[in-house]
Amino acid sequence: MADTKTFPIGPNFNMNEMVAKLTQLYQSKGFQVSQIQIGTSVTLTFDKDTDGIKKFVGLGLGIKANISINNNALIVNFSDAEWTGKIIGLAVGWVLCLIPFLLACYGAVQQSDLPKKIGNDIQMLAAS
Repeated sequence: MADTKTFPIGPNFNMNEMVAKLTQLYQSKGFQVSQIQIGTSVTLTFDKDTDGIKKFVGLGLGIKANISINNNALIVNFSDAEWTGKIIGLAVGWVLCLIPFLLACYGAVQQSDLPKKIGNDIQMLAAS
């Protein structure tokens, strides 16, 4: 599920500083954050609980945010969301037991809210 958000920025905006603050913020929330800089854009990968049993019952969270600047606007493209565990949890839960189904539903809600949460944090950091 791809999603794009655009935020206005000032002429003195420092993307590297904003990326460092965003990385620190999400690492403090328990995410593993990795970044790759390609030219003037940055790709951040956010992962939390994407290994072990939590992944297969749908509680793992993961997404990529591609951040770039174009005409005094910060453009954030979200991609590669972690949906595999949610699908497995829903299928197993539907057939065998209600618990994996409920966990996968909870994970799906968290995953679908992740781009909005990261986007709000980026907007807050870009405005400061």
